[in-house]
Amino acid sequence: MKKRETKTELVQREYDKQWQVVAELSCARMGLTNIERIKSGQAVDLLSWQTVHVTKNKQDANKWLDNNLNKMAWYGHPYEVK
Repeated sequence: MKKRETKTELVQREYDKQWQVVAELSCARMGLTNIERIKSGQAVDLLSWQTVHVTKNKQDANKWLDNNLNKMAWYGHPYEVK
């Protein structure tokens, strides 16, 4: 597996001023694409932007991201078949 940096952003929602952590994650690892179809070559794994956490302030969002960085790195790698 190639080393790749997971793209993440902290975004404040306009309608309720909550902060959300959004990340570019693998659809297969999130369960949106069938892994068996990827293995057989009928589908490919794509990365999509997903909201992974919502909190009241930016400091809490940064703290959550720091605590879950390894998990985000795993979800951020596309599923590959050797």
